Amino acid sequence: MDTNQYIKDLQLLGHKLSELPESIVHSAQIHNQWFSPQFVKLAANNWAKALNETDIKTWLNAIAPNNEMKKVGIIMAGNIPLVGLHDLISVLATGHKALVKLSSNDEILMKYVISSLNEINPLYAERIELVERLNSADMVIATGSDNSARYFDYYFRDKKTLIRKNRTSIAVLTGKETKEELEALADDIYLYYGLGCRNVTHVLMPRTMDLHAFYTALDKYIDHVHHHKFYNNYMYHKSILLMNLTKHYDNGFMIFQEKEALGAPLATLNYHYYDNETEIVNYIAENSQQLQCIVSQHPAVKGALPFGASQSPALWHYADNIDTLAFLSSQ
Repeated sequence: MDTNQYIKDLQLLGHKLSELPESIVHSAQIHNQWFSPQFVKLAANNWAKALNETDIKTWLNAIAPNNEMKKVGIIMAGNIPLVGLHDLISVLATGHKALVKLSSNDEILMKYVISSLNEINPLYAERIELVERLNSADMVIATGSDNSARYFDYYFRDKKTLIRKNRTSIAVLTGKETKEELEALADDIYLYYGLGCRNVTHVLMPRTMDLHAFYTALDKYIDHVHHHKFYNNYMYHKSILLMNLTKHYDNGFMIFQEKEALGAPLATLNYHYYDNETEIVNYIAENSQQLQCIVSQHPAVKGALPFGASQSPALWHYADNIDTLAFLSSQ
């Protein structure tokens, strides 16, 4: 497909996502109760903003010439709304055919996207196929847990693969953050209930920082406690800690534990103190293969995102930091 036409098509898709029908929003929530209307609309609007002409052109400039169309299987994740969309538009951008194995958690929204693309340009009906098996795929992109990644590695051992595993994100604080900055950090922690790889699950903070001031600034998401699935996770982990007499802090809807473990269960957050910049640099280096992104304004942290920005990635911010276009363009 002509690049200029594809740019126009993606812009039209962005427009459709900016006006996501309420019936689709409602159906997505009924199908998956983690997909609250506010988060479905947020994901759709973030995509609408990302699919602007300037950013699409910048992103597509990275594509290497490719004259051979291949069948690319996509095993989509469904942990947050529309999380599989980037892989789909990447496959189309590189001139391949997408064999899509939808996540049962996000099939309503992704079917709407595919239907919208077909309406925008009937050629996509020949370039996108919903499948249950990927036996005929030449290449495979799969997203899942560390356990499923081992299965994917074995099952698709004879194919060219891009397989993503568990990742999470962290924040590094200086102790000088304003209340507004900490409230922006709350977005990085709580958007989509903390289910995404770009959600912060661990915070590094200076030993002099007031922990109470930190976690009270997160109260903007206290309504999460009214979501029964989130509340069940919160109460479960709280009960375990209380029964085991494990030290923790509780702000009424989230559990905070001082521990160096990178990932934290849903409705919990890990934190630990640092005494110098070397400890920050070492922690990041030791966990680099499990990190998706870092939010911070600390001068020792290179390439960090500003507070509140982790869930608004640009088109060239790739999952697992693996360039999807480069993978799809290579032979």
